[in-house]
Amino acid sequence: MPEERPLTALAGAVAGAVAGAATGVAIFLLLRQRDNRPEQGPSMPQNDGGNVQAKDQRAKKAGFTSKWTKPVVIASPALEPLAKEVRKRLGEEEYPESAGPTVTLDYFKSKDPNVKFNWTRVVGRKIIFLFDTVDQSRFFEQLSLLQALQGFAVPDGEDKGTKWKTYVNAGAYSWGRASHITVVLPWYRPCQMERTSRWHLTDDKWVNNNAEGQWLDVPNALYMARLLATPGSVPPLPGPNSSMDGMPLNPLWRPPLELLFVELHEEAPVARSVSDLGATIRMERFVPYFLDKFKGKPTYPGPNNMYILFPDHGAYSRYATSVRERLKLDWDHILYIKKTRVGESIGQEQKLFYEEDRTENEKSDHFNGSKDHILIIDDFTNSGSTLFGAVKLVKMYAGGSDQINVSIFVSHLVATYDPKTVDSLKEKLHELGKQCRFFTTNSIPSTTDMLKGDEQATVIDISDFIADMCS
Repeated sequence: MPEERPLTALAGAVAGAVAGAATGVAIFLLLRQRDNRPEQGPSMPQNDGGNVQAKDQRAKKAGFTSKWTKPVVIASPALEPLAKEVRKRLGEEEYPESAGPTVTLDYFKSKDPNVKFNWTRVVGRKIIFLFDTVDQSRFFEQLSLLQALQGFAVPDGEDKGTKWKTYVNAGAYSWGRASHITVVLPWYRPCQMERTSRWHLTDDKWVNNNAEGQWLDVPNALYMARLLATPGSVPPLPGPNSSMDGMPLNPLWRPPLELLFVELHEEAPVARSVSDLGATIRMERFVPYFLDKFKGKPTYPGPNNMYILFPDHGAYSRYATSVRERLKLDWDHILYIKKTRVGESIGQEQKLFYEEDRTENEKSDHFNGSKDHILIIDDFTNSGSTLFGAVKLVKMYAGGSDQINVSIFVSHLVATYDPKTVDSLKEKLHELGKQCRFFTTNSIPSTTDMLKGDEQATVIDISDFIADMCS
């Protein structure tokens, strides 16, 4: 394989920037490299074995062509409406329908995935991949596409006569890659499966309260993250005849990869699980962003009459500092509820608590039903029971008043992914009265689309937030 020429690569990148498309970059680089290569066969790219560790097989910096080109946003079908808004925010080129899609996730008659992508639009580009973890039938095809973007073969056109059957053995192909890949996970479905319990089978029932349990559950949150962070493939032997992006083939260059989780339930275990794979892990919290927006509303009552309530101490530990920083509230205005456990049942203690100087205190005074505003915050909800239980406790602290203003915010409306659960949640919300409002994001469109048109519910578009995180 000939040595890469920086001036050739730079010329190609500038040409692509002027043209405003990655196609110019890829083709210009490819032609120049072929014109200048010696008369010899392809050489095998290195970094494909031996003692090289996975964390060393991925670059730390993006390929240079991404400096002059706009990022490319791709998504699974369920997240395509969100991706469309992110594209607008980032100024991505728009292609007419007649030009075809950048990515298509089709199926063969056998129902096996048939994934295609327009290589001229992704080679040498920064890719923002909105990854859908809700529709698990789409997981394999998305994962395959993610692998392909880290390194893909582009057969020489001459091989069309053989129906693309000989390019590998002849080394008659070029190697393309994205310049940088950000995998955005608006919602991470396996987020609660971050640890292992010992299980025991008794009378056909599974219990995890036996110290001698001989079964273990699989921590899916950790292993799914590892699948997402796995480095891309090596080129098939004997190897490509050129690089399409001006980046090295020998040793093999792979683009940087980052996983961006939006409001992940358990951050540390997931980040640790991929620490050996060389990927960058970003845990971005939406709650501080929401608090800034909430504070900017004309109806915001000010710090004297604003209270934040968390339905459990875990949520309090996660967000209390952000509340202090964003809203400047006193500690006795940042409250939480304790959980109670009786056998298999989990309930809520009918008291409110706050912490000050590392000391737990019980709230002793009542809310002012006509002036105070209470905002209940959590990262996600299934049935909404703990959130609505918190509302009822607030009303008790307001002397039974139904007029006290209460808002609920959850970053992710899971609702067990069931339309009936969403309907039940809306019914419970309406029963609490119009003074109770519900806020969430469109991180799970299949549930939040059902809230459209509801006077007491607001779905916040996270496209601006994602675009800001990826800019």
